[in-house]
Amino acid sequence: MPADEEKTTMQVADAAAAEPGKAGAGSKKLILFGGIGLGVVVIGIVLAVFVLKPMMSGSTPEEASVEESKTEAPAESHAEKPKPKPKPKKEHGGEEGGSLVYAVKDIIVNPAGTGGTRFLSVSFGFQLKSAEVSAQLEESDMLVRDALITILSSKTVAQLTDAKQKEIIRYQVKKRLEQLLGTTDIEGVYYTDFVLQ
Repeated sequence: MPADEEKTTMQVADAAAAEPGKAGAGSKKLILFGGIGLGVVVIGIVLAVFVLKPMMSGSTPEEASVEESKTEAPAESHAEKPKPKPKPKKEHGGEEGGSLVYAVKDIIVNPAGTGGTRFLSVSFGFQLKSAEVSAQLEESDMLVRDALITILSSKTVAQLTDAKQKEIIRYQVKKRLEQLLGTTDIEGVYYTDFVLQ
């Protein structure tokens, strides 16, 4: 019996010696999987904060910082809400030492015949002969935008993608604005942005 007891004791001692090794390997795996899980959670948070949140709010980080700076500025009056107006800009290189350019940005319309499934986003630049015309355009901003929307929304996708038709649209815009303002001092009409989707 002493030989059997000795054998049983050795087996138990061998099993006990094997257990700590298994426990050490299991804890290493647990730490490894815990680290991977923590890394996945951190990546998820970073994606949510820096990618998904700006996408859901519809603004880029630059726009968000501009909006924050606007909210930090003291309000002049609650009765008047300042609306963003396109500003005339001086352009260098004209024949008489420079000419004025008036910008109208972000005209968005649904082309004719699309049933609202497509849209066009356009911005224009108008080259002007005088500052008076620039002031007229600024005062008539709502009428100018309405004229642009009316002309562009009457065009089909085929017309909006054809180069010759774009020139015709440019001519129509120029003539309509000159008619609205009662002047012939618009020298040129330029597309500064043209996105059709």
